[in-house]
Amino acid sequence: MLYPKKIDAKKGGKLVKILLILSACLGILLIFINKITTPHMHWGILAVACIVYIWVTILYALKKNKNIAAHILVQVVAISLLLIAIDYSLGFRKWSLEVSMPIIIITANLIMTLLTFISYKKYIRYVVYQLILILISMTPMLLITEHYIADSLLSRIAIWISIVNFILCVALCSKDIKAELKRKFHM
Repeated sequence: MLYPKKIDAKKGGKLVKILLILSACLGILLIFINKITTPHMHWGILAVACIVYIWVTILYALKKNKNIAAHILVQVVAISLLLIAIDYSLGFRKWSLEVSMPIIIITANLIMTLLTFISYKKYIRYVVYQLILILISMTPMLLITEHYIADSLLSRIAIWISIVNFILCVALCSKDIKAELKRKFHM
């Protein structure tokens, strides 16, 4: 036989549920081992955060009919939370907020801009995700104004790229954006 047999959807669903349960058990076991062996280090939280990130990625990837902008948005949130968990488990020196988050925001905005230019006619599919990403992109500004993180050049670059991306988005597709927002939010 040249091609593998197609897996039955019910069997695939059961397999995912079994693997989810095993992952949860593994996470609990790792936290328990962490508390017993090295309670001063929080590597168990790090391991659980990685397991959760992997499952968020897998479960979202298994969903059909999701566009690439939705995947980008899910990855921005998931990776940011994972890096915050890593930073917390290593003593929370705020590098996840001061360095990692601006880099993730810059990357996501550049990818969305690239999608805008590559698929201009299909851009309307990405509008809502683009606007949500712009709101997420303002996180560094909020953290800076609340004096939670130091004012850094990287955060400022992330904020400016978000603003330029928003202006570009409005300039290219203002009528389409207005129509899409009315359709999505029943305005």
